[in-house]
Amino acid sequence: MERLNWTRIAYHISFWLVYLFLNSWLGSIFNRVDWGLAFLGETFVLPVKILLTYFVFYYIIPLYLDRDKVYKLVGLTLLAFIVASLLYRTVTAFIFFPIFEPERNIPFFFLPGFYLTAFDLFITVAAATTIKMIRVHYKSLEFEQQLLREKLQSELNFLRAQTNPHFLFNTLNNLYVLARKKSDRTADAIMMLSKIMRFVLYECRSPRIPVADESKIIQDYIELEKLRYNNRLSVQFEESIEQPGGSIAPLLLLPFVENSFKHGANSTTGDANISVSLSLKNNVLDFMVRNTVEPGERPASSEGIGLKNVQRQLDLIYPDRYELALEQENGTYTARLRVKLEED
Repeated sequence: MERLNWTRIAYHISFWLVYLFLNSWLGSIFNRVDWGLAFLGETFVLPVKILLTYFVFYYIIPLYLDRDKVYKLVGLTLLAFIVASLLYRTVTAFIFFPIFEPERNIPFFFLPGFYLTAFDLFITVAAATTIKMIRVHYKSLEFEQQLLREKLQSELNFLRAQTNPHFLFNTLNNLYVLARKKSDRTADAIMMLSKIMRFVLYECRSPRIPVADESKIIQDYIELEKLRYNNRLSVQFEESIEQPGGSIAPLLLLPFVENSFKHGANSTTGDANISVSLSLKNNVLDFMVRNTVEPGERPASSEGIGLKNVQRQLDLIYPDRYELALEQENGTYTARLRVKLEED
């Protein structure tokens, strides 16, 4: 059995109480009668108005959504108002006035009286229906926004589900290269990979992590990558994070660094240079990655899922709060990102 929604019941009772007092006050002014008498008169006919209003709410309005029942909708609406008007006139002509104003002779079949009765009923139903429709409209908007949030969160989860294996796959490739070379650094690489995997599997479960943690995983990744290369690779890393630092979505910056190694050091035959700078001040993150590229190398943003996923995540997490510039010229590829982070 469905439990009663007492909050909703309280709202309905409050509406009818407010309506009763307000309509009694207006009736006393327009009819030039005592407020107490107007209140009694309104109390007597209020049950008729309540019955008509809820009949319209729960039976007639649902028919409005079914286009095949337009004639039934119109017919029932007219019938409901006719029956309610007859009940209204019965209460006033045979109960209220004979008890409280016996000196007044109110005929039951009085055409102007029926017009006023129908108008009074219409105003009551219109006021209640307007409030209900406004409430339904806002609930519908809230429901749509909830569906949109769930859709965006599902898309974000999908993008992260793509990014994490993509990152681990690239890291395992680095480990494979060292193993093939039978490098003495293989054990160190495995230890670094273990730290990175722990971060990806556990720390990245949170929707936000400290910028300092993201910076640390970038530095660990750089150290892991440097094990693959000899002196032909030069990497500079600069960091400036104010205390206390802000928070950022996990693994949002690392793909830019991955990209610099993939299209920089890994794709060049000569000396390779990579520079990374990260600055956080007044909750504004400035991040820049620059790497050398071979002449004729395709722009890094034109292939792979890494940067495409990052750009989509930025759209979802930081809409209208980030600036991303990707440019390639004179043998150098540069990615610049500025993000206005949320206040912690």
